[in-house]
Amino acid sequence: MATATAARLAKSYGAERVFADVSFEIQAQDRIALVGVNGSGKSTLLRILAGLDRPDHGALSIAGGARVGYLPQEVTFPAGKTLREHVLGAFEHLLAIEAKLCELEDELARGDANEARLQALLEQHARLEHQYEYDGGYSYENRMREVLAGLGIEEHRLDQPLETFSGGQRTRVALAERLLVAQDLLLLDEPTNHLDLAALEWLEDYLAKASQAIVAVSHDRYFLDKVATRVWELSFGKLETYTGNYSQYAAQRTERQLRLQREYEAQQEHIARTEAFIRRYRAGQRYRQARGRQKQLDRLERIGRPREVGRMRLTIGSTLRSGDTVLALEDLVVGAATAPGKGLRAAPGAPVVLEATRGRVVPAEMLLFRCPEVELRRGERAAIVGPNGTGKTTLLRVLVGEQEPAAGRVYVGHGVQVAYYAQAHEQLDPSRTVLQEILAAKPMGEEAARTYLGRFLFSGDDAFKLVSSLSGGERSRLALVKLALSNANVLVLDEPTNHLDIDARDALEETLSAFEGTILFVSHDRYLIDSLATHVWEVAAGALTVHEGTWSEFVEERRRLASAQEATVEAVRAAASRGADAAAHEARAHSRRLAAQRQRLERLEAEIGEVEGKVQVLAAEIEVASAAANATLIADLGRQHEMTATQLAQLEDEWLALREAIECAETAARPPLDTAPTGGYRSA
Repeated sequence: MATATAARLAKSYGAERVFADVSFEIQAQDRIALVGVNGSGKSTLLRILAGLDRPDHGALSIAGGARVGYLPQEVTFPAGKTLREHVLGAFEHLLAIEAKLCELEDELARGDANEARLQALLEQHARLEHQYEYDGGYSYENRMREVLAGLGIEEHRLDQPLETFSGGQRTRVALAERLLVAQDLLLLDEPTNHLDLAALEWLEDYLAKASQAIVAVSHDRYFLDKVATRVWELSFGKLETYTGNYSQYAAQRTERQLRLQREYEAQQEHIARTEAFIRRYRAGQRYRQARGRQKQLDRLERIGRPREVGRMRLTIGSTLRSGDTVLALEDLVVGAATAPGKGLRAAPGAPVVLEATRGRVVPAEMLLFRCPEVELRRGERAAIVGPNGTGKTTLLRVLVGEQEPAAGRVYVGHGVQVAYYAQAHEQLDPSRTVLQEILAAKPMGEEAARTYLGRFLFSGDDAFKLVSSLSGGERSRLALVKLALSNANVLVLDEPTNHLDIDARDALEETLSAFEGTILFVSHDRYLIDSLATHVWEVAAGALTVHEGTWSEFVEERRRLASAQEATVEAVRAAASRGADAAAHEARAHSRRLAAQRQRLERLEAEIGEVEGKVQVLAAEIEVASAAANATLIADLGRQHEMTATQLAQLEDEWLALREAIECAETAARPPLDTAPTGGYRSA
């Protein structure tokens, strides 16, 4: 049985039609991704499903008894509530049973009931306790803590008023409460907003295992790939349905558009041929045939020209070339609320050194993290990742000169010209119009400026809108216009995909992939990171760690290390269960294996040294043979050099694998915390 069914829904606001003739069914356990450009009506459709708005036409039916939960983009809370009080509202029915059980136990404890009343009290208590246990009464507090922790909300904040939480934290609190409420249909409008990567991954796993139906609006393509089993596309007021996740939808959509284009073109050719026949013979001997064909043409159901949503046409390039080293960090310490400084904003030319003020004392609570010696070279693309609040944006502000480092130095290379994209778009002047903002960035004629704005989907009177009146997506596109006009060879980007719909994100991704300069960026968009990054800079536990390679390689490395640590923990547990003697025996065997691995590592290092020497000797001999023009000897030496180089590569691969195995074996894993259930109600 369907959880929800809609037939021919339509909705307009005044003269503006949002959508029409929308029909669908939502089955139990469907996980539906609702996609479309900003302004296409996705949030409106969710509000209709939630019963907060009514359609102008059509019918919506929710299965009898089905419970619907809804998370809007903007959340509000009653005044005076703590985090605990708000989240416990998800278990209102369990709290009511708890209260009733306590009442029954108080009456039983008084001992003044007659035998019939006593029997009735005991039976009612048994029924309620069974219902309480069946509904999860003994585990709901654990569930609450699990969800809050998964979304990055610290347990020590449980008794703090919600007024003290930031906007992003409040959104996560609202999401936690929605996830904990028992419901048959869960509607989520941008649930991935304000989540860091760890919380995103947790939410994906949680929703992928959910038992209820879900309809989610999100621009996070990784999230949609992991969660969705169906996709609804709302475009030009119509709803198209697709099976599978986002990647499968994208492939099906491309195929469907090509098929529709072919059908449209074939029909247009048929119409043109028929009309030519009618014009030629309508007054001649074959006028009857011409009239018959005209009737067929009049009855023909016309195929509309396939429509495509307007897409940004973004190009970012530079006529300047920086030095090989774009920047280098030396013993850098990033701290909060330090003074403004000079950084990558320096004009291109001689290298610049940014150094913390000597003798300045920074309180420990102001320090965010430390950086090792790090180099960013021309053409590299480094993604900065880490939990919210660790200081990623602060690092960018230090590098562009909006804030001084707490300690250490930043070396800025020769010829570096930077463009900075701030997350909150501080580079935009809210008192200007869109057109004035562009003309201030680069003088040009008004017609040229409006043409340029059109490439970023600002058309007609959009050019005269005040920056302060723009939506989040429009401000993001305007900031990208200024970025494209900067002629920079280094892009420093703080969450560039925020507020952009999926089509705009795709366009930005293609543009940045084609950019020939250097990019340093903070993002939670894993699609963007994976397609762009050559290095991952991870900020965690008070330090910045550089990982060479793509996001997928970084994730695989984390998974491999986690598996190795888990295996180590399991080995320790198994050893402990077999007793102290068995544990000691296992420890000795582990030590022997580790010692053997270390000895093999030393032998490999010696072998690598020998083979490297052979490679160098062969290279020198090839140079001598080349000078003597001895083709036979050159060919023979070349074969030897290739074989020796292959041997060297194999030895180095073995060395790397062995070194990683040793490091994993040496990692001391802590035993897991006790996660035994702690109930809510406890029987007296």
